[in-house]
Order: sequence, then C-alpha cells, then structure tokens
Amino acid sequence: MEIGYNDWIMRSFSLFIRCALVSTCVVLFGLSSCSSIKLLLQGGEKQVKREPRPSEPGPYILIFAFDGVGYDQLMEALHSGKAPAMAGMLGREEGYGLYEHAYSVPNAVSILPSTTIAAWSSIFTGAPTAWNGVAGNEWFVREDMKFFAPVPVSVQEMDDNRAMITEGLVSKALKSPTLFQQAGVKSAVSLNPVYRGADYFTLVDPVSMVALYTEFLAHPGGENSPEKVDIYEKLDKESVPKLLDSIEDHGVPKIQVVYFPGIDLYTHLARDPIPMEVNYLETVMDPLVAQILEAYRGYGVLDQTYVVVIADHGHTPVLKDPQHALGTDPNGGPAAAVKAAGFRPRKFVLNPGASEQDYQAVFAYQGAIAYVYLADRSTCPKAGMTCDWKRPPRYTEDVLPAVRAFYNSNKTGKPIPVLKNTLDLIFTRRPTRPGKNTQEYEIFDGHRLVPIWEYLIRHPRPDLIQLDKRMEWLSMGPYGNRSGDILLLTRSGLNRPIEKRYYFSAPYYSWHGSASPQDSHIPLVVARKDFPGTKLKKMVNNVAGLQPSQLALVPLVRALLTSELAPGPVLPIVIRRSDESAVPVAKSPSSSSPSRPTSGVNEPAAAATSNRPRRPLGWATR
Repeated sequence: MEIGYNDWIMRSFSLFIRCALVSTCVVLFGLSSCSSIKLLLQGGEKQVKREPRPSEPGPYILIFAFDGVGYDQLMEALHSGKAPAMAGMLGREEGYGLYEHAYSVPNAVSILPSTTIAAWSSIFTGAPTAWNGVAGNEWFVREDMKFFAPVPVSVQEMDDNRAMITEGLVSKALKSPTLFQQAGVKSAVSLNPVYRGADYFTLVDPVSMVALYTEFLAHPGGENSPEKVDIYEKLDKESVPKLLDSIEDHGVPKIQVVYFPGIDLYTHLARDPIPMEVNYLETVMDPLVAQILEAYRGYGVLDQTYVVVIADHGHTPVLKDPQHALGTDPNGGPAAAVKAAGFRPRKFVLNPGASEQDYQAVFAYQGAIAYVYLADRSTCPKAGMTCDWKRPPRYTEDVLPAVRAFYNSNKTGKPIPVLKNTLDLIFTRRPTRPGKNTQEYEIFDGHRLVPIWEYLIRHPRPDLIQLDKRMEWLSMGPYGNRSGDILLLTRSGLNRPIEKRYYFSAPYYSWHGSASPQDSHIPLVVARKDFPGTKLKKMVNNVAGLQPSQLALVPLVRALLTSELAPGPVLPIVIRRSDESAVPVAKSPSSSSPSRPTSGVNEPAAAATSNRPRRPLGWATR
C-alpha cells in the first residue's frame, strides 16, 4: 500500500509544481511596490526597519550559519587541510577545543527537534520552542485549527515555504524577540528565515528558491547528480554577492548573519551523506567563507570582528525506501494507528477543504520525531462534525487509546504491521488548555507515564543527549502544546545498524530530528583575528556554561558586543501573555521512585499568586 500510494503522489507532483510556481508569480505581480517586485524577482536587499540604525564602530559580529552541518563533519573538514579559510581563521590547534585565535565548544547541542526551522528560531531568539512558539519544520496551532509548514515534510503544498521566503512567515510566527531586537544594533541577515528586527535582509531570486524546494520535495528518492549539486551550490554561492552589495551600500553592520541552506538540501539527497557533506564544506563553503572574510579585511574591520560559526543540526544516514520512511499512507502508516483507535485523521494537506474539517487527529513530521495532536472527540463524535480544538483532549478517553495503538503496533505489529519495531520512545502527558503552560512530556512504558528523568535512571540512554532537559525546553511552557499531545521518536542514531533506523518523511538518504549525538552535536565556534583563544574560551564559557546549547548564541553575541566579560549569563527575553499561568511545580517523586537529579541552577517554581508565567532561568547554561 505504501509504495502504490507514494507512486501516485509522484505522478501527481508535476502538476503541483507548475501550480506552485504559477501561484508564486501571481503573488509577486500582485505586490504594490515596484521595488518589492524587483527584489522578489531578482533577489537582493530588503530594508526591514523603516528607519535603519546608524553605523557604529566595532566590535562586529559575523555569524556563519551552516544548515545541517554536524560537529564532527566540520572538524573533519578543518583537519583535512582542504578548508584553508576556515582553518586559518582559527589558527594553531592547542587541544580540547582551544585554538590560537578561537575556541570551539566541544559539547554544544541542539534543541529538540533537531530540525531546521525549530533550531534557527531558538538560535536567534535564545528561547526554547515551548516559549518561542515555533515548534518545528511544521506544526499545528490547535486553537486556530491552523497548520504551518514553512519547510513541508508531511504535506506537498509550498504556500508556507513561499511565505517564509517572501513574507517572513517564521519571523511573524515567533512569540519571542529575536537577537536583532534584543541587541538593538545595526544588523543584516542573508537568507535565514529569522530576521525580524534586523535592518536589512538579503536573498536570492525567491522564484528560484521556491522551485528548488519544490524540486527537492518532488524527487525525495533522487540522488545528487552533478546537475543537482550545481543547483544547491548556486543557492549558497549567489547569496554572497547580495549581502556584499548590501554592505557596500550601507556599511558593515554590527551583526551580520550569513546563512547557507544549500548544504543541508544537498546532504539529504547524498548517497553517502557524511563524507559528501564534508566534501561540500571543503569545496563549496570554504571558498565562500574566504570571500566574505576577505571583504571584511578590505573594509579594514576584520581584526575588530568576532567570527561565530554555528549550525542547527547534523545528519544521520538512513535507507531511502518506503519501509524506513514512515510516510503519509492513511491505510498503513502512523495515521492508520489513530484511525484504528477510532480517530478521524486529518488529511496530509496544508489546508483541508470545507468538507474535510471533521478531523480528530493531526500529524506534523520532524524527521525522527512526529507530533500527534488530538481533539476532544466528545465535541465531534459523528463524521461531518468539526471538533472544538480550543478544548484539550480528554486524557483517558482520547489520549490513552491513541498512545496504546502506537505502543502495541510498535511492540507486536497490531493493529498496524508496518510500525512494528520502528519507534524508540512514545511520549505523552496530561493535556492542558491552550494558552496555559503545558506540562513536560513523560514516557509511556506500556502501563503508565514515567517521568523522563526517572525512566533514564532505570534505563540509561547515553545515546539520547540531555534528553530530559531538551524535552522540557520543547514541551513545557506557554506554547508547549504546539509539540502535540503525543510525541513519537523513531529508532535512529549511528549506534544502530542503518537498516534499523526510521524516520517520518518521504524517502531520503539522510535525516535528522532526534536526540542522538549525530543529529544533536553541533558546532559553536568563536574566533577573532590576532585575539588570544584563551580569552575567547573564557568569554564563551562564562556565558554558555558547562552544558552549552544553541540557546547560548543570543546571550553570547550580546556579551561579545560589549567586548567585556559579563558577570553572568545574559538572559533571553520572552514575550508573555497576561492569561498564562505560572510554570507548574514538578511533583515530588514517591518514596519508591528515584529522586530527580538537580541541574545545579535554579529550577522553575510555581507562583500561585501571579497570573504571569515564570520562565526557566539561564537556558543558555542549563
């Protein structure tokens, strides 16, 4: 059933591509501003702030944002001798992440899910997903019955991808202020979808970008022919002249983000993903980095510039076939499990038709993770009735039947045979009404919900890096319900044979999204010309702490802008709503349960007398 269904999708995709591109052109020519039309048809610069900030003296921050580049892959390229620009930027290696003029954090991790849109949203706000409101490559806002797919995985339509490129969909969706808003200095962003608050945003031809993403989704089973490699190289290469033209026109900004997305798309389709990604770093990325560094040198500011390298996630090789790609077949995939439990699953489309609004379950795919959103079925028991999605599902009547259907299918193959032995862990929690702070996910062990920390004490999982903390970031907060009522984690990671790795998507050669080291261990490098690496290490550790993550970037940049050693972590700001309750206190474990390990920092506490939430302190260091 899965193969036939996917074949039907591929046959219908050529018509979809033509419609998507025609739709894009209609939007472009519907714009009122001639300059906007020129920007979107040819690429170039968009002035984001009505009144751009004035130029200022250094120090400057130059952020290289590499999409999909794991820590080990960057280190291999640096040590190969084939990436002279990046290696020269760091200087002589002195061990344990320390270089003559740089410090490379050896143990930085991503948030969860380790996917593009969720990670960059957290990186450039300093707030985890449960607080910034952007939960993944795609997510569902239940109170609005609205599905978002800026990087579609389970749906085909490209509308949100186009809106991300041309209309700032991701920036508009964020509930937390960005780095550029928090820093309050002249800033510019190239290509990255998180640019709210920057002065300038530069991009390549958006029609070509949408066509590229459409081609990528239309041929997930394809391989990287020389022609396709050229397509992804072109995306990264053409972005550099646009941002350099902007600098020429407006001067060097205090913060410049240089985002390279082509390497991620390339690696998904690479037959031998890890070595081919390293080769891309050496042959494509390093010359581009050299070009930008040379421009900064030409402007006489390179010695005043902190160069930061960061990535959103790594890549895990997987088998490119429908047996390992847990796709969207309503009769044989994850949707079939909730259907067997008595739910009406939502169609895998961006916007269901007027007669298709009676769904009781929604899926959003994140590679190694899938979110499952459930309705209170008492509000829509009969087909044709629209559920009240403002109400949370009932735990006993709605959540548990779906959880058991997934658990049993994974253990026994019943009721859904294709799900047998595909899932690693199943998470769920007692539902919370939208607008309230959600509870942290717990693990269903076949009988009851077990707190993650307790489960890990009884079943150690060193292959799932900092799972408890990262799941708290994902699920516990005012927007924690955007990661679903159930979270499915597939079997993944390099510790498993490739034939035992699974993912929620169409077939590719690599995926990500999990808590495994390969997906989660990311580069975080700070360098400065002729600046002692020992001082950089001290500056970074002072902000990022002993367990650094992507959430450290915003406070780190704010500290670097002062060129001083901050006395402690610069805490991120979070927009709060007046109707949110306080973060609930974790229940004390029973005497028969092991005690929860403490993190060594202040834990969130309940404030019963306040109707404003208290966010966890020191995300960057927790």
